Amino acid sequence: MVLSIPSRLRRRLAAAVAAAGCATAGVALAPAAQADVLASPARTWGVGPATTTSASGGTPRVLAILPVGDRVFVAGTFTSVLDPAGRSYPAKNLAVFSASTGAADLSFQGGTNATVTSLATDGAGTLYLGGTFGTVNGQTRRGLAALDAGTGALRSWAPSVSAGQVDAVAFGAGSVYAGGNFSGVTGGGATSKAYLAKTDAVTGSVDASWAPAPNDRVRALAVANDGSGRLLVGGDFTSVSVKSSTNKLAAVTLGGSGSVDTAFRAGGTNGSSAAPVFDVTSDASRVYVAAAGSGGACTALSLVSGAQVWSDHSNGNMQSVRLSGGKLYCGGHFSGSGSFMGATRQKIAAVDAATGALSSFAPTINSSQGVWALASDATHVYVGGDFSKAGGVAQPHFAMFLDSSVAGAPRPPAGPAARADNGVVHLTWSPPSSDGGYALQKYKLYRATTPGGEDLTKAPLVTLSNATLAYDDTAVTNGATYYYVLVATNAAGTSGPSAEVSATPRSSVTATPPGAPTGLTASSPSGGVHLSWSAPASDGGAPISGYTVYRGTAAGAEDMASPVGTSTTTSFDDTTSLTTGTTYYYVVTATNTAGEGPRSNEASATVTAGVPGEPTLTAQVQSGAKVLLSWTVPPDGGSPITKYVVVRNSVRLVTLSASPTGPTSYTDATPPSGAVTYQVKAVNAIGSGPLSSKVTVTVP
Repeated sequence: MVLSIPSRLRRRLAAAVAAAGCATAGVALAPAAQADVLASPARTWGVGPATTTSASGGTPRVLAILPVGDRVFVAGTFTSVLDPAGRSYPAKNLAVFSASTGAADLSFQGGTNATVTSLATDGAGTLYLGGTFGTVNGQTRRGLAALDAGTGALRSWAPSVSAGQVDAVAFGAGSVYAGGNFSGVTGGGATSKAYLAKTDAVTGSVDASWAPAPNDRVRALAVANDGSGRLLVGGDFTSVSVKSSTNKLAAVTLGGSGSVDTAFRAGGTNGSSAAPVFDVTSDASRVYVAAAGSGGACTALSLVSGAQVWSDHSNGNMQSVRLSGGKLYCGGHFSGSGSFMGATRQKIAAVDAATGALSSFAPTINSSQGVWALASDATHVYVGGDFSKAGGVAQPHFAMFLDSSVAGAPRPPAGPAARADNGVVHLTWSPPSSDGGYALQKYKLYRATTPGGEDLTKAPLVTLSNATLAYDDTAVTNGATYYYVLVATNAAGTSGPSAEVSATPRSSVTATPPGAPTGLTASSPSGGVHLSWSAPASDGGAPISGYTVYRGTAAGAEDMASPVGTSTTTSFDDTTSLTTGTTYYYVVTATNTAGEGPRSNEASATVTAGVPGEPTLTAQVQSGAKVLLSWTVPPDGGSPITKYVVVRNSVRLVTLSASPTGPTSYTDATPPSGAVTYQVKAVNAIGSGPLSSKVTVTVP
């Protein structure tokens, strides 16, 4: 768990800062009674692309965050989770992190074939998803799905979305509510009206008698936090059920027919304007919205009457709002001088929830669009979006801002390893899964000659910078065995010790084959199997030169005479001669100069079909002002490619029937003059793959 800072340590640190006459860089310490969210996030795991591209073929993006106890569910468009050392592990548009350790739960197996836009929970072990997906865990689910929140296993709950996508989901009174731009949701033999639906949280049956009728897209849903049994609905609509004063924001009953609360008459959501609402949340007396419009705004309205209490303007769309510690956090696409309430804010700001007065909280979120999702609990503010840095911390697409009451010492250094040589022990390690909310300062290495004998109360063997991840211990005697642990430090204190490692240097090292790789796991991205493991505890006295992967179709039946592939890293993607629906079993061995070591534990995964991968496109202007387009055949996702769609200037130009080998080119005989942009995507029975990167040519 993340350790809090004892009050006596707070006092000592505060006194030291005052005595120095300056602020400690990157640290905002406050008395426990005045705990507040720190100005920079903890350095933790994030999300990102896999070895190729994200699921959309573009920049990874977090669109929804849902804290449930210590588990933080994160969803959007991405294909991996990333540890602080930059190593990636597969995650298909959905991941779960620990709020206390900052690490991803790699055992969670939930994943989708396309974007997840929204999340909700019943608080009793079920996670509900909304989005653009057509399959979840390899099984058909159209825009809505439910998973076991602990394991990611798919529930039988399966209402189906027609002609559009889900933008928001909410749980209340035993039902799941969905909003979006869809034409309807079908379940249990009934179909909802457009834009808004109510389904039974257990059976998935649609309640067709619950029928509030927005006249346009619903983008945000939240159950009112005052016990009134109402659902707050926000979006692009100008009316709900033809009731007056339901322009962009309305309140409807959770039960019955979903009647509109006519006493709630929404005021302006962006100043005096009724601007589209992208997000909504509430406390016991107020409703808070993130609005678009001329620029954007965070706005507070009465939860009873809908009257506007205050509205804070920005120079870009406001995408999300969440409450924490008496403040409203506002995230979106605003930036620059005077960008929020006349002050400089970069994609995120905080205001007093009661008055709308601006807070000093002002971390810089990079990237052109920045923040798409916010969430909060009693001790954290979570931020998701397009960014790679938040508050100056390298934090890809997802960040945890900790309250100072729970910020503290870092987690222990991860993955230590020791390798002996003549007169030296080579030590390596990785950064902690979380820096505790304050920047790492040092690593300290402790040594002993008996197991567990390292004395952390005495001086370390060596103190190293936070950028150092290796050390050669040369103060050793050949033939003696040495034991090591590391700790990490920050301004708040010292981590617990890492796992212990040992090694025995020798004057004449006779290498033996390495030990077995450990922790082998298998997951099933569409059309393939991704394997990940850790290095052996012992390399046998010589560096590991590579790993060999073996495969079988029954437990314990791997073909050890015919490896499926090799790797020089601790991961491998198997895409060779796989059959959709078949379960494959794997073991891995390590090799050094002495030979191949024993096999790892066994792991298995069932191959699922998904959409094709992203083609690589090139374009060339030819004589006669024609444009020749050529592309590569992408991975088919486990289902044959049936067609290619060519897009010109963001509009479909032509659809071409496909065979396993092509076509791989098309000539645009009538392009417009000037700059012309092209993309191409592949389609199979599961759905459309991502568009290729844009290629622009100039046509005379």
